[in-house]
Amino acid sequence: MVRVKARRTVKTLVILCVIAGFINNWSYLSQLLRFESHRNTYTTEVVINPHPYKLVINNPRKCSGSDVFLLVLVTSAPENRAQRSAIRQTWGNENNVPGTVIKTLFAVGKPGKPSIQHSLEDENMVHRDIIQEDFVDSYKNLTLKTVMCLKWASQFCPNAKFVMKADDDTFVNIFNLVKRLKFTVPGEFVTGYVFTNTRPVRARYDRWYVSEKEYPRETFPRYPCGFAYVMSNDVTGLIYRTSLTLKYIFLEDVFLGLCLEKLAIDPVHDTRFHHSETTPSCETGKEWIAFHLIKTRYDMIKAWQDVTSCDASLS
Repeated sequence: MVRVKARRTVKTLVILCVIAGFINNWSYLSQLLRFESHRNTYTTEVVINPHPYKLVINNPRKCSGSDVFLLVLVTSAPENRAQRSAIRQTWGNENNVPGTVIKTLFAVGKPGKPSIQHSLEDENMVHRDIIQEDFVDSYKNLTLKTVMCLKWASQFCPNAKFVMKADDDTFVNIFNLVKRLKFTVPGEFVTGYVFTNTRPVRARYDRWYVSEKEYPRETFPRYPCGFAYVMSNDVTGLIYRTSLTLKYIFLEDVFLGLCLEKLAIDPVHDTRFHHSETTPSCETGKEWIAFHLIKTRYDMIKAWQDVTSCDASLS
């Protein structure tokens, strides 16, 4: 009788463990099911926007052998060497957060001058942190640069939990960002300063002019402002493959929004990504995550000094 009760107790415990394990892994299982659903969709989708560009400069082993928490991809103009240097010295330094593996790379296109290309190659030989594809680097090709980042993250750093894309005139409070992400479940997650119901600019001579032929809808879908946004790495490959099935539009953040819309992923709005021009300070640095339009090396370094020196608890 005692043995029967013992066997029943063991059986009950096993059942409870199985149930508990199922509950704990439900989000993971649901991600797998969602991915399988998307993968089946891609087999029937027609590629109308191929990305045939090749990597000219690559650092394919950047993430190898590391349990990467955050991959930072900074989109940069080839000639902006001073900005890249400032980011390496400040918020982009991979050793800023002890115990947290962060990898930083700079993404560029092809420059117009051979001398700048040679300079890029020399810079990469020193730092081993540049990726470059062979499309022409220009404002109208910013979407190509973003797609390159998504493709690279999914192909060469699939083990990263999160991926940040930022422009090289963005200042990031890396401490606040890591704290934010430590409390985030890495599953179909995209965040930044999210715009809602914005309208295409139809004034022909405006920098952001989009014709009705290019985009006939009256409003754009929700999208995170392109200066800085973060996503869980489970969606980078999904977004990349979706990008191949959508009509090209040069507004890279809007294009990202179109990909998210098709994937039924709703980006999370976070006001701590400050998209307008603001100088980081002690007060703003304590709360905010990203600041836009930090245009010079001097301003980038000063912002870092101001934010990190005012509160020792940041680091």
